[in-house]
Amino acid sequence: MRKISTLLFVVMSAIAVHATDYNVPITVTVNGVSSDQTGVITIVENNGLYDLTLKNFMLQSENGPMGVGNVELTEIKPYQDGTATLLTASKQVTITDGDAPGIQVWMASMLPPVNVILRGKIEGERLRCYLDIDMTESLQQVIQVAIGGGYQLPNPSFEAWHSSSGNYVEPNAWHSFESATGSMASLAGHHIEKSSDAHSGEASARIYATSIFGVIANGTMTTGRMNAGAMVASNNANNAYLDMSKTDVDGNGDPYYVPLYSRPDSIVAWVKFKQGNANSAHPYATISAVITDGTYYQDPEDKTYTNVVAKAKNNQIATTDNEWVRISVPFVYTENAVDPQAVLITISTNADPGQGSANDEVLIDDIEFIYNAKVTGLKIKGQDVPDFSMDKTSYEIELDQEITADDIEVAVEGKSIHVIKDVTKTTDGYNCTVEAISADMSEVYSYTVMVKDSSTGIRNMHPAAKQQITHYTLDGRQVQAPLSGHIYISRHANGTITKSLR
Repeated sequence: MRKISTLLFVVMSAIAVHATDYNVPITVTVNGVSSDQTGVITIVENNGLYDLTLKNFMLQSENGPMGVGNVELTEIKPYQDGTATLLTASKQVTITDGDAPGIQVWMASMLPPVNVILRGKIEGERLRCYLDIDMTESLQQVIQVAIGGGYQLPNPSFEAWHSSSGNYVEPNAWHSFESATGSMASLAGHHIEKSSDAHSGEASARIYATSIFGVIANGTMTTGRMNAGAMVASNNANNAYLDMSKTDVDGNGDPYYVPLYSRPDSIVAWVKFKQGNANSAHPYATISAVITDGTYYQDPEDKTYTNVVAKAKNNQIATTDNEWVRISVPFVYTENAVDPQAVLITISTNADPGQGSANDEVLIDDIEFIYNAKVTGLKIKGQDVPDFSMDKTSYEIELDQEITADDIEVAVEGKSIHVIKDVTKTTDGYNCTVEAISADMSEVYSYTVMVKDSSTGIRNMHPAAKQQITHYTLDGRQVQAPLSGHIYISRHANGTITKSLR
């Protein structure tokens, strides 16, 4: 019997604990400068709670990688939002030494405990997380770690480049005529180069037009692949295209497409545009982004495509007088019943094929997708939270009813916002918390509503000199011993509520 009981315990333990390793791209941002690497994130589900470990975390430097160590957050409460399992936490973490080969020294042993804020989600087989690692005490900076691809563009600041053909280069994840297909590819010329004139960092992409046999060849760059298939510039055999079924790779070993698994609200970029010779009939540069299901698509289109999820286009980018200008282009979503899998972005020196002048150029830098996470209103049991403002985080109302998370209504603006709602019973009512998180996990807005039973409202409270102050985290969890460096909502003995940094 004892052997059977032991076997049953082992089986039940195996059921209760589930671990998954995610081999994912990681973008580390320090002082506004980003670097890319790959890493392994381990997620362990244990009796309804989750542990997350970022193993062998490193920082990139001019002298090579610097080992930081293993970052582990434990006992994270999950929330379900549609098909996504959301994980949020704010914890003090002691980083431990890693074991990656070739790293002789790990910073972990020299670091004090650090505060780490997590925003993450598991959706199907994909993981997306943001970690804010507060190393202000030791390194005077907060390190932001974006984990998982398919929500933002790789190499958005054009710092990394690879050889394409001959002695020419293309930015990683981007392509021009240097790697074009098509019968006219050998005549297309070269239209892209690395520029030291950058909006941020050390580089941008310079796209420029040329003249071939007296015909203007627009400078064009894409996340897909260029096809030069006709002598006439306006022929749609000249296009940018993507097809996730193709296995071709570029000089960096990357495919000619960029995955995108979500629905952004807009795309933004910083540009400089000038025409070599002013052309009043064709004065504009252009940028377009088309989200598809990953099957073949080309821009400009040669037919009606039903695999399109959304489009964003600005074909009126005017000369910027040698200044960096931020442009923002909203996505317009179709009614096609397809899921986002890839995005085709195309940038050209002129909105009209074969127009402009031979000296036109576009410099582009810091391109990204924007995911809104705006909360425009809150209701509890159908009652508006009075004087709601997106910038005001704490509220108090009176209700004489039992409240659950389902009783909280959240009005939002944004295509793919994730919303977490939580309710905690208190001695005189309920503590309701709402977190609105952008689809790429980069932004979060938190709100707390203290719901007091009117019979125990502030105006009816008796002196409570012996009552202690109760502290709550921004996600509504009561804590007994607040940690230094964290933000808390505090309920005082006299019934007042304050928000403070400990």
